[in-house]
Amino acid sequence: MDHTGFVRQEESPLFAKVLWNRPVSRNAAGRLLIIGGHSGDFSLVTGVYESSMAAGAGECTVVLPDILLKLLGGTPAAVFVPSSPSGSLGREALGRILELAEESDALCIGANLSNNSESAILVERLLQESNRPLIAFGEALVASQHHLPMLTERPDNLIIATMPEVFKLAGSLGVPISIRRDGGLVNKIEIVQSVRNAMQADLVVYGSEIIVAAGELPVITAVNYRLSLVPALYIGVLSVFWMQNAKDRRAGLSTGAYVLRNVSGIVGSTDRPSAMSLNRELVRQLASETT
Repeated sequence: MDHTGFVRQEESPLFAKVLWNRPVSRNAAGRLLIIGGHSGDFSLVTGVYESSMAAGAGECTVVLPDILLKLLGGTPAAVFVPSSPSGSLGREALGRILELAEESDALCIGANLSNNSESAILVERLLQESNRPLIAFGEALVASQHHLPMLTERPDNLIIATMPEVFKLAGSLGVPISIRRDGGLVNKIEIVQSVRNAMQADLVVYGSEIIVAAGELPVITAVNYRLSLVPALYIGVLSVFWMQNAKDRRAGLSTGAYVLRNVSGIVGSTDRPSAMSLNRELVRQLASETT
């Protein structure tokens, strides 16, 4: 359904071929490198891994600081790299991450990085030295705030953000925005599109709806807002659909949003959704769409 300035995606996917043509082989499904974690928390990193695999990634590798080796050693998908003194990813990890990046179709960074100078330096150097498609969210946006153009001015990057993070991006990019008291969804879309127009990277904003700002008109998909309690699901699903549809990122992201909309249907108005149950529903939904 078309509206002035945006397209709404409702009961049917706007890009059904993306679902019908989902890759069936592991090699075609893409290799995602997930980078993050620190000594105090690695829950979001592992959550993104689980949701990415449920969404159909061919292979996911998780890069973690080696301070977690004793706790997580033996995990098949994990690679351990040098830690910083504070227990986050250290700058010495860059070389190994760049090696792994060359074997990956996309990098996903922003989970449990911790806000310190070592993380900021690592993210900056990764942006400088890797030419692989990169998905940034959460703490990666904080770590790159002083070097934001390296992230935003590459068309082969994706930023996944909440609305408060969009406001911060607008400030960092010098984008003037107007917040109207009764502007509602239309005003929100205007703000997102203004920020997107100042970037080359694709932008997805999630909350009570998913706004895909990539290419042509923004695509809006309503979703149960309580799904935001499990951000790993958004990151995993959107990352995989973006990675697998390099020739049409907008179609891929919009279809990922459609899948998330359907998954959110199992979440009640007062439920705190379980990541495990959501991933099971994700697998079920994808199977039903292709049979």
